[in-house]
Amino acid sequence: MLRRFIFTFSIVASIIIIFSVIVTQKREERRALETRQKELARKVDYLRKKNEELKKENKALVNDPIQIEREARDNYGYTKEGEVTYKKYKFNISEPESDGAEKLTESSRLESFLFEGDFPWQVPLGLILIATLFLLLSYKYER
Repeated sequence: MLRRFIFTFSIVASIIIIFSVIVTQKREERRALETRQKELARKVDYLRKKNEELKKENKALVNDPIQIEREARDNYGYTKEGEVTYKKYKFNISEPESDGAEKLTESSRLESFLFEGDFPWQVPLGLILIATLFLLLSYKYER
């Protein structure tokens, strides 16, 4: 009876561990793909906006002689006869990006440890082991 129980338990525990490892790997792959998809979507949005800006700028450069003159003066240093030019410095000042990191609460840290860690099967496996020890001890003292 005890051998049959241990044999059955070892098979069930092995199946649970193998299944959990496979599920964990697939979940991590899915998360990586979702993160990549979000990054690419943000990049596409940024490039679309940039493309629209460049189209407007191109249209202005082609059709507007005042804009052409301004670009020639600013970027290439062209001047009219008798003009004195002064060098302008362009400073690109921008706000630092916020990382948007949320502080984890104690309960969310516990949940992430139990169910979202590298080994989310550790809790069910631990419960199975505790139950097995309890059954083995109760079987031993039942005789």
